[in-house]
This record gives sequence, structure tokens and C-alpha cells, in this order.
Amino acid sequence: MEFCIICNQKVLAAPETGRARSNVRAFAHEVFALWRCPACQSIHARDEVELERYYASYPFHQLKGSRSNRMLALMYRNLLRRLTSHGFGATSSLLDYGCGSGHFLEYCRDAGYHRVYGYDAYSSAFQSRSILDDRYDVVLSQDVMEHVPSPREHMRALGRLVKPGGIIAVGTPNASAIDLARPERGIHALHQPYHRHIVSGAALQEMGQELGFRLVRYYPTMYANTRWPFVNSAFVLHYYRCFDNNADLAVQPPSLSSWRLWSPATLWLGLLGSFFAPKTDVMAVFAVGSQG
Repeated sequence: MEFCIICNQKVLAAPETGRARSNVRAFAHEVFALWRCPACQSIHARDEVELERYYASYPFHQLKGSRSNRMLALMYRNLLRRLTSHGFGATSSLLDYGCGSGHFLEYCRDAGYHRVYGYDAYSSAFQSRSILDDRYDVVLSQDVMEHVPSPREHMRALGRLVKPGGIIAVGTPNASAIDLARPERGIHALHQPYHRHIVSGAALQEMGQELGFRLVRYYPTMYANTRWPFVNSAFVLHYYRCFDNNADLAVQPPSLSSWRLWSPATLWLGLLGSFFAPKTDVMAVFAVGSQG
């Protein structure tokens, strides 16, 4: 009998199951078992794995920052715009929880936002837990929740880090938009074996509200889905599928070597793909408490 740690329910009937390969080239030959909670639609990895082995060859550790990556800079511009639309300003403090190599912090500082800080248990530059002793006007958790052992505990931790009247922005894959019967279509949102628990969009909103947070805005697509030509989610996924559909392509120089790129779909999605972005990655913005 399975137990869903997202909605805290025992799964009495046989849940929907599926299998997906890793989308990291070094492990693309490995296949992982998944199951979906019938109550909240969240997706869980069935088996425990030795994650240290997989993170040792993690391609995103090689990602160059926005100063040398124009596409990433445009994506970060979109992410920053989302935060500023909810009150983040030049004098506000921000904690990027799970900041990786700190590229978004670098982008914010270059844009004039200097009270920005990062924490990441797996990054030597940002491992100090002393940063978690403070509270912040904005707490960002982008592509973190799906990696942790307990998404609910992760949300609680974010709540302890934000000031009253502040906001929490959580970006994560959306399980309800992933078809386990067609795993290759959602291979990057599934991102096995790194993603342990993928919440549904509805479960994400409900989890925040159960913890006393007020939902301010729900974005049905990822910040990477911009209106800039060739910088949108649908085009990026099309580009990946024109090659070997592995995440390693994100850190490699762009290439025109695939004959699949020479099709009308490439131009169509490059220019208009933002209107057809999949809903497999979302963001929820929550307000926490009130001023005073």
C-alpha cells in the first residue's frame, strides 16, 4: 500500500504507475518507476536511489551565468519581473533557497538589487546555514521542492524564513500536466531520478493555504517562457527533441546540426511558442502574514 506524503492519504486502490528514463545523458539508459496519487494527482518516485552518484554528473552544475548566457539572462529578466510585480524592490531582501551556483543572485545584483542572498546545501559557496537565521521580504524556491524528501516540510521551512507581510514564490513542475503513459513528452519535468516528489498545481496551492499562506498569483507556465523570439518553453522542448532530448543540451552551445530543426515548426515555435507553452512547470506566489 502506498502513502502520499503530499495529501497525507493512504492509497487503497492500485495507483496509476509509469516508468521514465533519466533525461541526463550519462544515465539515459536507466529507467525509474513512478506512481501517481489518485487523490491529489502528485507523482512520486517509487524506489530510493543513491542520489550522490547521480548528482556527481549533474549537467546543470556546468551552467554558465547570465553574463555570458543571453538566453538565461532573458529568462531571469522574466523571473525578476514576476517578483517585482509582487513588491520586491531595490531595498527589499531576498533569499534564493536552493540557489545552485548563485546565477540568479548575480543577475539581481547586476540589475541593482543588492540585498539578495542564497542558500544551497549542495553548493560550497552557499552552504552556510547562518543565512537561515534571518528573515526576508521575499523567499524564492525555484526548482527545489521536487528534489527534497518532504515538500510539505520544505514549505514550512520557507514560511519560517519570510517576514510578516512578505512573499514566498515557489516554482516547481506540475504533476497534473504530466502524462505517465507518455513519459518522453514530460521527460524534463519528470527529471529522474532527481525529482522525488512532484506536486500537482492544485496540491501546491492547497499546501500553501493549509499552512496559512494566502495565494496571491498562480502562474501556469515557468519563468523560462518569455515572449522573446526563441526563448520560450515550447521552443526549448522542440529543440531538445530535435537532438537526443536530454538535459545536457541546456549547457552546451546551440547547434544547427540536426536535420529536424529545418522545419516550419522551428520558426513557428521560435516566434509564437510562448502562447503554446506546456503547463508542466508552474509558480505559486503566496503572501505570509501581514504588515505590523
